[in-house]
Amino acid sequence: RDTAQVTITPPHGGQALITVESDRTLWVKRMAMPESGATVAIPIDKSWTSHDLYVNVLVLRPGSEGDHVTPTRALGLASLPLEREERGLKLTLEAPDKMRPEQDMEVRVKVPDAAGKQAMLTLSAVDVGILNITNFVSPDPFAYFFGQLRYGADLHDIYGRLIEKMAGKKGRLRFGGDAAPKTTKGLPKKVRLVDIFSGPVALDDKGEATVRLPVPDFNGTLRLMAVAATADRFGAAEREVLVAAPLVAELSSPRFISSGDEAAVALDLHNLSGGPAELAVSLPPVEGLMVHNPERKIALKDQEKAIVKFTLQADREFLGLADLRVKVAGATGAGPLALDRSFALEVKPLTPESQIRRFYEIPAGGSIELRDAGLGGFMPASLLAHVALSDTPPLDLRGAVQGLLTYPYGCVEQTTSTTYPHLFIDEDMARKLGLKPFTLEQRSKMVTASLGKLAAYQAANGGFSLWGGKAEYWLSAYVANFLQDAADQGFEVPADMRAKVMDYLLKALQAGIGGVDGKPVKADANTWWHDEYVGKGRFNALAYEAYVLARESRAPLATLRLLHEKRGSATSGLSLVHLGLALHLMGDQDKGRAAMAEGIGKPRLSGWWGDYGSDLRDAALAYALLKKHGLRPDGADNLLLAAANAAKGNAWLSTQEKMAVFLAASGVLEPKAPEKTPWRAALQKDGAAPEQLSGEGGMILPLTADELADGLRLENTSGYPLYAELALSGRPKNMPPAGGEIRLERRIYTADGEPFKGDHFVSGNSYIVELRAAAPMMIANAMIVDHVPAGFEIENLNLVQGEGLNALTIDGYDVAGVMADGDIQHQEFREDRFVAAAKIDATSNWKYPSTRRLYYRVRVVTPGRYTRPPLYAEDMYRPAVRGLVPGGETITVTEGGMR
Repeated sequence: RDTAQVTITPPHGGQALITVESDRTLWVKRMAMPESGATVAIPIDKSWTSHDLYVNVLVLRPGSEGDHVTPTRALGLASLPLEREERGLKLTLEAPDKMRPEQDMEVRVKVPDAAGKQAMLTLSAVDVGILNITNFVSPDPFAYFFGQLRYGADLHDIYGRLIEKMAGKKGRLRFGGDAAPKTTKGLPKKVRLVDIFSGPVALDDKGEATVRLPVPDFNGTLRLMAVAATADRFGAAEREVLVAAPLVAELSSPRFISSGDEAAVALDLHNLSGGPAELAVSLPPVEGLMVHNPERKIALKDQEKAIVKFTLQADREFLGLADLRVKVAGATGAGPLALDRSFALEVKPLTPESQIRRFYEIPAGGSIELRDAGLGGFMPASLLAHVALSDTPPLDLRGAVQGLLTYPYGCVEQTTSTTYPHLFIDEDMARKLGLKPFTLEQRSKMVTASLGKLAAYQAANGGFSLWGGKAEYWLSAYVANFLQDAADQGFEVPADMRAKVMDYLLKALQAGIGGVDGKPVKADANTWWHDEYVGKGRFNALAYEAYVLARESRAPLATLRLLHEKRGSATSGLSLVHLGLALHLMGDQDKGRAAMAEGIGKPRLSGWWGDYGSDLRDAALAYALLKKHGLRPDGADNLLLAAANAAKGNAWLSTQEKMAVFLAASGVLEPKAPEKTPWRAALQKDGAAPEQLSGEGGMILPLTADELADGLRLENTSGYPLYAELALSGRPKNMPPAGGEIRLERRIYTADGEPFKGDHFVSGNSYIVELRAAAPMMIANAMIVDHVPAGFEIENLNLVQGEGLNALTIDGYDVAGVMADGDIQHQEFREDRFVAAAKIDATSNWKYPSTRRLYYRVRVVTPGRYTRPPLYAEDMYRPAVRGLVPGGETITVTEGGMR
């Protein structure tokens, strides 16, 4: 509301343009400026209540040089702060300077300027250690709204008039070569994170409020951060509170432990009570863990520290989180002490997950007995068992869905496939399948999270690739198909993401059809494909693109007919079904029926055609798609039988196969079918009266380990045959033997690259692990997983300073150069394993240059006796192609300087 007097002293006189700027131009004055300068009165309007203002002065003096006029300019800038103290609120926080953990902290907040007004308050208490990681500044709304901002300059150009406008994408700064593998961050240790938030709290008529915050079992400093606001005023305050127990007790243990392992744990004690302490320390027995010599007596002086070491052993039959407890009792300088704390320690299995499926046909009036006293050789704590009963050839629906929902890795295909169940399985269907039910809100959050992850992998041209990089046509069509299904189910799909991939597919279809010659393709298990058209599998990709585009009426009919003429290049029946459906949707029913009929009877040609398929995936997905569009060509029902027969011979399924089994067996894509006569059966177990069963389609009967060991009887009381499948999955008790088509080897080297032999390691030291993989056939998508022993930690070299892999040579190979190979598509450094997705050329010779080598660094952390876990690899889309090095050897870790 005042007038600002601004004195301008220019380097020369001339015409002056004076402006007052904020986020926009607020005031302008033009005047003649003498060389001696001038004082300008700027009237401050009461509406100028935004950020601080700037006075911008431009002085222009015309000059002459011959026939040319050469103006000279002078620019000046000054900040013009506005007085806004009346918009601020002053807060005071009354809280203890020091308190004990596991109590309520009472904080009294006073805001005198808010007395008699409607005002709200929020209060946070956060571990200062967390805030220091990012140098977090406490929130201050007054500074946010009214603080001085850096002066911004606008740049204008006319490129838009010179260069054709096109869709663009914000640039992202990248370091290193574009072929470098993508990595993930390592997981942090299991620590307690303290972040307490009060939520909105109303101030009373005096402008005061008392807030109670429950402080957990925590030792450290908490920063209190309070924010208060009325209708037009803001304020903030902060202070720190020390939380300290009379005795600090922290347990140092490995991040995990494997069944049967023995590990040393250290209990750090620090007496802060102000006097001597006489303590009785114990680690009481808990399920899954046995502690040797669990009780100790300790005497500590004031401020004295001590480390008490215990040895614990994991039960061989236990899996999951063990609640390791620490009890401390006694007398301290602060009085009697009774401390009871818990620390979670996960006991992990050593054997890789496996599954067994047994199929039965029950004739009318017949019965079968299902009993397995040995539980299929699985550990009881890991066993998942169920019986699928149906009047059609069975597909393991529950197993497929369970496998998708628990799959641990996440490339673009896997992320898409593992999200499919959340599109369709509501709470009722989940209960029928014996699965954990999710609400619609929970499913929406999971679908949204997957869409966000997929969006991060979308290339600028709209396509998608497996791990990021050059887009692939078939995979892009698969993601686009998923986006269509998600939108059909009512989930919110980003419009821009969907539009870009559809544009990409249309261009791909029109540009790619010229590369199809219509000639039959020969089977070849070692055909590499490096281009986005997937080489000799181009027809399959184009047919899938055509189907996805036809669902939105965007597939050019002329292009579809030309593709139909070249259908001799198809390498799978599913691609012909895709083409037939596209023709059908775009109005050419005759050619569509012909293509679908041909596809139903066409077997898949052996080889990798870039479409992530198999006999099982192709048959199940073709069946589901024909059902979805209400088409029943001759032989369509045989596809379900073909899928069931293919499933019988597969002990492992890829995510593509599980997704296809889910869509085919669940019928979620089908329009509502007319009711049919239900089948009937009787189930008898535990000597009880038979339970009458009936249903339409399939029924899932979950089994416990005891029910499987005791046995049950199924009798078919229908007038026609029924089919049953007993599915068992879990962790085997005994390590499976080495073998498989993928040959694997693990070697250990010292930190300087020298071979390490023996089974004794020293804590604190780091080692280099070399993995080798070779196979007699080409594997485009090999997943290599090496689990580390308990007590070891993998170092993510992107996060660790100092030691790395540069300038290190092993067996003549530059380690850093090997790991920069573009055929290593993905790496993960997890808490318990190193994971890499890579391509493997066909060879079985270790000396052959194409043998896949991988390196990572581990550090030995916790002394103990541990079992070496297995190393295994699999073709992600032919999971029967795998390899295993079982491990099982005992290794010993001693403290530095000990042996």
